[in-house]
Amino acid sequence: MEEQLTKVDKTKNRIYIYFEGTLNLERALKLQQSYKDAISMCTPGFDVLTYAENYKPGDEKVQKIVAAMTKMAEDAGIRKVARIVGTNPLGGMQINRLAKQKTKYPSRHFATEREALEYLDSKLDE
Repeated sequence: MEEQLTKVDKTKNRIYIYFEGTLNLERALKLQQSYKDAISMCTPGFDVLTYAENYKPGDEKVQKIVAAMTKMAEDAGIRKVARIVGTNPLGGMQINRLAKQKTKYPSRHFATEREALEYLDSKLDE
């Protein structure tokens, strides 16, 4: 069975992206394509919930793909991002650093899914 990399909730105009585990080059490329497909199903003003509790930062090639993904989302009109990092924010911090280098949209880290969803459903950072 194929691993789920992204999910789209069209009614909320929201993408759920799963950065779980180690992101090697092959998986990063699959994730990038899945994210591109998910973005194409949304309208500008979409938001993203990133699951990164167990994400382990990848090598330089993987980092370039993640940076390209953040730019792709910004170009498509992303509103904001909530990253679930649990108690180990290292992976989420790498994603955030890459996003901040290339983009201007707001993003925050949260320990739990509930907190992240509350942020996305709020008017904070708009």
